[in-house]
Amino acid sequence: MDNEKKYTPTEQEKKLAEWVHTKFKQAYVAKAPLMKKWKDYMSAYDGSYFVNDSRPDYKSNQVTNLVFSTIESIRPIMTDNNPKFIAVPNNPQGLEFSNDVQMALDYEWEREKMPTKLPAQLIPMLVYGTAVWFVQWDGKEGEYGNIKIKEVDPFNIFPDPLAENVDNAEYIVYATYKNANQIKQQFPDKANAIEGSRISMSELVANRDEQDTNEENQVLILEMWRRDWTTMDEDIDGNKSLKYPQGRVITCLPELGIILSDKKNPYKDGKFPFVLMKNYDVPFKFWGVGEVEQIMSPQIYVNELTNQIIDNAKNTANMQWIIDKNAGIGQGKLTNRPGLVIRKNPGAEVRRDTPPPMPTYVREQIDVLKADIQDISGVLDSLKGEKQTGVVAASAILALQEASQSRIRLKIKIMESNLTELANMVYSRMQQFWKLDRWVRVTDIEGNPSFKEIGQQVLSNDYDLKVMAGSTMPVNKNAMMDLMIRLAQTNGEDGLPIVDRKAVLEYLPIGDKKAISDRFAELKAQQEQQQQMQLQQQEQMQQEQLAQQQAGMQQQDREQVGQLGQIVQQLMSAMKTNSQQVDELLKDKQDREKQEYERQIEEKGYKRGVKDGKMQNKEEEKEIDEVLTDNIPMDDVNDVESQPSEEEIQMMNALDNQQIPDEALEELLMLAQQDPDTFREIVEAYPELAQMLQQDIQTMNGGLMSE
Repeated sequence: MDNEKKYTPTEQEKKLAEWVHTKFKQAYVAKAPLMKKWKDYMSAYDGSYFVNDSRPDYKSNQVTNLVFSTIESIRPIMTDNNPKFIAVPNNPQGLEFSNDVQMALDYEWEREKMPTKLPAQLIPMLVYGTAVWFVQWDGKEGEYGNIKIKEVDPFNIFPDPLAENVDNAEYIVYATYKNANQIKQQFPDKANAIEGSRISMSELVANRDEQDTNEENQVLILEMWRRDWTTMDEDIDGNKSLKYPQGRVITCLPELGIILSDKKNPYKDGKFPFVLMKNYDVPFKFWGVGEVEQIMSPQIYVNELTNQIIDNAKNTANMQWIIDKNAGIGQGKLTNRPGLVIRKNPGAEVRRDTPPPMPTYVREQIDVLKADIQDISGVLDSLKGEKQTGVVAASAILALQEASQSRIRLKIKIMESNLTELANMVYSRMQQFWKLDRWVRVTDIEGNPSFKEIGQQVLSNDYDLKVMAGSTMPVNKNAMMDLMIRLAQTNGEDGLPIVDRKAVLEYLPIGDKKAISDRFAELKAQQEQQQQMQLQQQEQMQQEQLAQQQAGMQQQDREQVGQLGQIVQQLMSAMKTNSQQVDELLKDKQDREKQEYERQIEEKGYKRGVKDGKMQNKEEEKEIDEVLTDNIPMDDVNDVESQPSEEEIQMMNALDNQQIPDEALEELLMLAQQDPDTFREIVEAYPELAQMLQQDIQTMNGGLMSE
């Protein structure tokens, strides 16, 4: 160890450390008056500023801390919800990955515990007027390194006195005190030169209390982020370039003259890694204006008047005694004990003085001062949920709450602008340091996680990152729930509700939304099961009814088919009977005609005399046939014993024309449509019927065509 070379700061390092130290002192001097006010503002917030230890014990020392009440009324309003980031692409290629970028930002927001850090940072923002974020890359955290969003005490930030904001500051010094042993571990090559000492320069970091100045082994560290316009040597073309185009970071121990590091700004965006979050942004001022600065004065007088009222009440309840010297009452004999008996000498006076009444304007003045604080801060009673006198209608109450939020909206608008800058810086760190693909996790309102792989394909695109206006503000739960319920009960063009149960669930002021969602799913499953069982029962009943109907129809069809079969059988029987009758009539007619002819021939033969009595049989038969066919008229046959009736004649004509009666034809055609199989069986059983049907159908078609 003794043989190891010890570190000794060079003269150049000492000069650089001294130069940084000088710039730091200049910034400190410019900021010192503001830091003194900040101390008072913070003590007003915690109430210690208004406690008067010099007041006697019999005097009231009551503190009605409206400053604290005002600050704590604003904080939950401004951070009721997480900010919703929007990624607007700067090129068409980035449009596809906008949602992925938003998921990555939401993931970093949750991983860095920003839902907890942001409300905490509102305290310095509202009290001092400015809160400070420090966005850095920590390559040692995690497996591949992580982005760190660090809260920084505004007391430890010392900007260029001429700076109006971070972007136009020539330098910003981040001053902190650390234990010397911690510094030695971080810089072992310079450990021998690092020595702790009493904090001789504690006045340079104003948030340190005086009692801490005796703490030993502490070292002041200055981390300067600066614009460096130093140029490099000319190149062969005579051009000069900046040695630190993105800026320069110098870390030193000014008390020891040691330069711990001197390097280029590690961030490609070239920005100082500081983001300010202001309460009221004053033009051309680096620091913002807080709430406490404006309400300190009325707060002081509220406490004074309150204590006067309390003191008056004490005096009224325990007034001073007036006793004559010759009353004979010893010291300490008079108390406020109930039932006290006082014995005095005759003629001596013992009485209590009557205090003057407290003027009514004193209480009135307190109300006036409280109203002033509300007007200045914008935190009205309606904003805190207190009922207003004479206002009972729900719509009127909502209108008052909306109006009272106008001042808060301005604060939120400024905060959202600052958070937008923060989001852009975080995304810049992603683009620069996320060399490997990373899985990001985002949970929905039910707590269910989803994952997305973020790689260079996503991060290679540039976006304008924004925070949705008013996304951090609270919404009126009652009004929103009423609206959501109405939308859930209203169907869109597709017949589905405009919003679903999950959307309604999102606005419920409860934590375990997953349990409710699971219950919804369980009830829905049970309902679907019951509906399925009911549907099955209905289908079964319908099938039974259909079977009964079909059975009845089949029975009816069978009856109709039976009736039709009877009609067909009757028709065919009539056809057969009529055909036999026609054959018999024709045969009988022919026989009678033949007999009549033979008789006539016989009569003519005897009258004329037959020259040749002999005739061949064949010629006679031939002659008879010719006479029967050609020579005898039908009108001569008038003596037929049985003539057919008119119905039989119509039937005979129909049969001769091969036609089916209209009634039977309609029945057959209806059967062909309703029961083709049965119709086919009937036609196959009666081939003549098929020929007649074909003829009738052709006749019907011809008639329709002629019409």
